[in-house]
Amino acid sequence: MLERFNATTRIIIAVCLAVVIWITGVVIGQEQTVTILNPEGGLRNLINRQPVIKVSLMVDRGYGRVAVYQDQQLNYSQTVFDLLKKIDQTEAIFNFNSSVDQQTGELKSFSLAGLNNTKNGPSWLLWLNNQLRLEPLNMVKLKARDVIELKYTKLISN
Repeated sequence: MLERFNATTRIIIAVCLAVVIWITGVVIGQEQTVTILNPEGGLRNLINRQPVIKVSLMVDRGYGRVAVYQDQQLNYSQTVFDLLKKIDQTEAIFNFNSSVDQQTGELKSFSLAGLNNTKNGPSWLLWLNNQLRLEPLNMVKLKARDVIELKYTKLISN
């Protein structure tokens, strides 16, 4: 059948196919496209809209040792707060405590491994994929293969 098409017709078909593929990618969305291409995601997770993602967490308590929690499974678009609650259920030494304002849903305070988050003293700082994030933990949404690092440190300003 392709013998009957000349070169111009083949180019037009190729361009139309490329445009359809591009529009499909835009409609599905960048995050969902990554999920489809990820072998752990697949078409099944696109259909039920509950894709499972894997993220890694590193916790630096400030005394030279870093605890690593690799390949933690969460539902797509859950937050760092959800990740910490999940790990706290399985790890006794994790000891994550928090208080959330019931009306606004804002995270008021939290402590991890007995170390409290304070305003003028040492506090927990969050890095997501090597970028400092200043939002509350329950506002930072995660996606597949994110690397989260929590450091207990005191910032010094000049």
